[in-house]
Amino acid sequence: MTSNQKETKNKTFYNKVIDKGGLKKLIAKTFTEQGSARCASVCDQLKTLGFRYATQAAVSISVEDLKIPPIKKEMLAEAESTIKNTLSRYANGEITEVERFQKVIDTWNDTSESLKDEVVKNFRETDPLNSVYMMAFSGARGNISQVRQLVGMRGLMADPQGEIIDLPIKTNFREGLTVTEYIISSYGARKGLVDTALRTADSGYLTRRLVDVSQDVIIRENDCGTHRGIEVTPMKDGDRILIPLSDRLFGRVLAEDVIDPGTGEVIATRNQAIDDDLAKAIGKAVDKVKVRSPLTCETARSVCQKCYGWSLAHGDWVNMGEAIGIIAAQSIGEPGTQLTMRTFHTGGVFTGEVARRITTPTSGTVKFSKKLKVRETRTRHGDQKLVVEVTGDVIVGAEKISVPKDSLLAVREGDVIQENDLIAEVMPQKTRSTEKVTKDVATDLSGEVHFADIAPESKTDKQGNTTTTASRNGLIWVLSGQVYNLPPGAEPAVKNGDKVKPGSVLAETKLKTKSGGVCRFEEGSREIEIITASVSLDQADIYLEHHGSQQQYVIHTQKGDRFALKVVQGTKVQNNQVVAELIDDTYTTNTGGLIRYAGLETGRGNKKQGYEVIKEGTIVWIPEESHEINKDISLLLVEDGQYVEAGTEIVKDIFCQSSGVVEVVQKNDILREIIVKPGQLYLDLDPDYLANIDEDNIIPPGTQIAPNNITEEEYFAQFVDTNEGVGLLLRPIRQFEVINTTQSPSQESLNTQGSAINLKPVMRTFFKDGERVKSVEGVQLVTTQLVLETHEGMSADIELVPHEAEEGCFRLQIVVLESVLLRRELETEPNIITRVLVEDGQEIAPGDVVGTTQILCQEEGIIQGVREGVEAIRRVLVVRKSDMIDIQTESKPTCKAGDFVTQGDLLAENVTAPESAKVLKVEDNRVVLRYARPYRVSAGAILHIEQGDLVQRGDNLVLLVFERAKTGDIVQGLPRIEELLEARKPKEPALLARRPGFCQVEYRDDEAIDVKVIEDDGTITEYPLSPNQNIIVNDNQRVETGDPLTDGLASPHELLEIFYAYYQEQKDNQGMFECALAALEKAQLFLVNQVQGVYQSQGIDISDKHIEVIVRQMTSKVRVDDGGDTIRLPGELVELRQIEKDNETMSITGGAPVQYTPLIMGITKSSLNTDSFISAASFQETTRVLTEAAIEGKNDWLRGLKENVIIGRLIPAGTGFNAYERQDWEGNDVVREVNGNDYALMDESNRLSSSLTDDEDVIIDDQSARTYSPDSMIIDDDE
Repeated sequence: MTSNQKETKNKTFYNKVIDKGGLKKLIAKTFTEQGSARCASVCDQLKTLGFRYATQAAVSISVEDLKIPPIKKEMLAEAESTIKNTLSRYANGEITEVERFQKVIDTWNDTSESLKDEVVKNFRETDPLNSVYMMAFSGARGNISQVRQLVGMRGLMADPQGEIIDLPIKTNFREGLTVTEYIISSYGARKGLVDTALRTADSGYLTRRLVDVSQDVIIRENDCGTHRGIEVTPMKDGDRILIPLSDRLFGRVLAEDVIDPGTGEVIATRNQAIDDDLAKAIGKAVDKVKVRSPLTCETARSVCQKCYGWSLAHGDWVNMGEAIGIIAAQSIGEPGTQLTMRTFHTGGVFTGEVARRITTPTSGTVKFSKKLKVRETRTRHGDQKLVVEVTGDVIVGAEKISVPKDSLLAVREGDVIQENDLIAEVMPQKTRSTEKVTKDVATDLSGEVHFADIAPESKTDKQGNTTTTASRNGLIWVLSGQVYNLPPGAEPAVKNGDKVKPGSVLAETKLKTKSGGVCRFEEGSREIEIITASVSLDQADIYLEHHGSQQQYVIHTQKGDRFALKVVQGTKVQNNQVVAELIDDTYTTNTGGLIRYAGLETGRGNKKQGYEVIKEGTIVWIPEESHEINKDISLLLVEDGQYVEAGTEIVKDIFCQSSGVVEVVQKNDILREIIVKPGQLYLDLDPDYLANIDEDNIIPPGTQIAPNNITEEEYFAQFVDTNEGVGLLLRPIRQFEVINTTQSPSQESLNTQGSAINLKPVMRTFFKDGERVKSVEGVQLVTTQLVLETHEGMSADIELVPHEAEEGCFRLQIVVLESVLLRRELETEPNIITRVLVEDGQEIAPGDVVGTTQILCQEEGIIQGVREGVEAIRRVLVVRKSDMIDIQTESKPTCKAGDFVTQGDLLAENVTAPESAKVLKVEDNRVVLRYARPYRVSAGAILHIEQGDLVQRGDNLVLLVFERAKTGDIVQGLPRIEELLEARKPKEPALLARRPGFCQVEYRDDEAIDVKVIEDDGTITEYPLSPNQNIIVNDNQRVETGDPLTDGLASPHELLEIFYAYYQEQKDNQGMFECALAALEKAQLFLVNQVQGVYQSQGIDISDKHIEVIVRQMTSKVRVDDGGDTIRLPGELVELRQIEKDNETMSITGGAPVQYTPLIMGITKSSLNTDSFISAASFQETTRVLTEAAIEGKNDWLRGLKENVIIGRLIPAGTGFNAYERQDWEGNDVVREVNGNDYALMDESNRLSSSLTDDEDVIIDDQSARTYSPDSMIIDDDE
């Protein structure tokens, strides 16, 4: 064979359309088979080819390119008819509101999906070169979900609460949305924008934390020699395979030989790397394989080449010095932006998970095999179907089709079906837990409620609230009629069976007066005022007086007293409220001071209103000046205790008015206040005389205070500290006699009940006994007020009546009013009218009727629904002619009076019911029906109404309770990834089995309420449930350690704790180290699989090894419980391997080993607990990290990338890795140092030259270039 023929033989000719996927495969194949140089060249040529034809094609997009499949109209019509059918089933009471909603949602979802397929089919068949189609399917821009919105239908949208709106958007952007559709879709559009903005920030921060935790993981060793590994199995969700085994194995290294179970031959050996072909071969032969993993690698502080496997960048062994930690962090962080932030709470049970459909390959009659066990069930769409209890076969003709447990059969035995008809739907596994939700059902019809087949059950809870529930599936009928709401207090004027005409009074409310009196009523007003009592001040004149800019009304009495009016004309005054205040300065002081009562007693009151004087007496007043300052102490010009004369400047710009002793109050160098106490100061006192003086008390005249000094008046004695020692200050006092001399102004009562109202003078003081009044100006100590006295609860109006003779003079009149409000007449309620039965000025007795509000009938009919013996009747029902229908029949009717019929039911031969109704009367050839509407109610629903209640249209009848899958905000997307990687405990964690055994589940009302596990040694362990947990295991089911017993997410911490405890019990012969490793492995695999699951659910592929590198960093530390004989302290976080070394040392010396507990730390905590304090400080909490490092005298060995970058060294990865240093250039032998002790010699130039041929394109890296170049090319730095 010539070389040309050889080349041709190795080449493959592809004659097909190559899209993005095809390009990926082509380049991957070129790269693996031909190497990077050829691959780069192929890419270059592809690029040239692409641009050339893109230029020629000149693909553009116009409105005309958006082609709507012609079948769309038919598909929409079909969906509409399905929904119409569902609505009629709902109207006939065959399905509940929830089932209707469910069916509508599912119908539109299916239509939308089928339409999407039709869009693709239409493009493919009619216009494969359509620019929109080419863009979407070449993978260049856009995807099918966007094209579907342009030319299919937009489909269902969610409302702001996350519920799905059962009104779909049937149009697309090409046709244009209606106003309603536009508004429905705007919420989702805005949410999308906000989510994207938030997501980028969240995702970026996640990447930063991941890089920080794993930046020092570098490939530093060729082989750590471990025999440990992890078991890899295909990743499944129920019976669906998410990631096949072959995909998970690619690029990994086997930990033990793989033997074909069928033939016994060895497929692959330990330490062999798995390429694509081998992965597929292993995947076919076995279903689990033990491989080496970064999780089990024993290299200290890094990972070895063998445990990591291939670098997925170039499909070969990972290079020494590769920074795999950073690659892992970027691989996990980068797709973060593609993850959804939150999932929609989808309405009803709909979770968007599509059931797997089993169709028949042939046509024929259906038979069931003997093994197949089925039972009747009601589906979520309200259909009766068979559900499979025991797996078996459905036989169609000669074909046997296996149907799994819990699938719904679409056929019954004996049915004849065609090819490709649906046989069964396999419901997705209940991986997610369920929650109870409710939906309100409102009535579309006003009328009377009638229960059919519903057995209401009432339960009263601890708080005494009663709830009524339906104990079984049944119907609520609403019988048509016009319902009138009666206002509060209305009495019905009709009885059941009364015939009424338009304008008849159905009920009326009577407005009565309580106390009677004289009526005041203006036409058109809604208020009737009844004057029950009034008082007029007949002798006192009132004038409007001006004081500067202020003006006020002043009452002048005959006795010459002047009162200031304290209330505004036209306002209401309550009992004991102040009406006027005496203008008088008898009790006014010049300054502030101390107040003491002598014989005076006050009652209740407050600072603002004053305290009423109960017993008259004397007020003793000790004056003092009080200046509030609140300035810096440096402005003070006098000292504490200094005697000052009147007019002295005591603080800058503040002068005192009286002579006396200064008291300074200060706090924290701020001058609070200065008090000047006037009086006579005596120094150099004789102790003999002082014995007679009571400090802080009043001393009488004639008291001797010094040899030649006897007091002539009463003084208040006080000892004060002055600069010259202690002095006696005698302070002058002033006495005010408090006697009520004011008389009440002359009053004239107008009404018979005038005694009920009175103005009484009352004296009030504003200060309590012993109180210090802080002021510089004077204050009024006592005031006299006129107070209104009337019956409790009655209010009076203040009116000023002009004086007949004198202009500008008024008389005060106080009127006690009772006001009766009339109902406002609304245009919307023309049948409710209000009549006034009194006239202006008429006098009426207590209890008389002032007006009535009447409810008039609007249409002719018969009264029903008035219940006898009920406290208050709130509604009245009128059955009109329009609520009934008269049907003539040719033959004798088959129905009887009192029956309920739904639309389409037979009434007589060839006569069906036009609508759902109740049969009222049956005669020979005539049936009288009353329109009605049935509502289906599922068992357990909460009833809002009772039998015979009257309901208005829109009233809630019942609250349906149903279960739906929990679509928690955190089950998916970035928040869940963050929860896992930060090792947070879930909100409602699942209960996990502590040891293996069989479950014992206790049921009540078909609900699991309690779970115990009978363990293998016979111990019974109880697991207490919290309120929101649902049990997901069955009675007698076998559970293993760590299996979840309830719904919810498992907590990785709990998982680790359970396995650690379990292994320590089981493996007596194994040490703590093995238990810790085994328990950690379980937790590690849990975390890896959970993170993978989230990315898989969004269709993102990440290699397991990246997640494993991060999880390795999270699970490397343990917490010391007891330091034994080592220097470790309890609570210290130490690497597991270091502790094990300490324990090995202890076993040799015979000391007590360290006791410890393995931990999972979140990525943030791991980053802060790393060996390198430089790296930790550059991440977060800089001050804390550096302070701790300084106190502990930490060393940083500069092993990671960050710490080296920070201090400006070469990073120990890539070309800076120490294997590429200290190279010996004697000859062409390259000495490579690996891990500091293992020297590998190889003849580099031989290796290169043997692999290169003359005509081959070569890409040379730095190292190969050095080996390649002649000695002369090497420039020595020293020269």
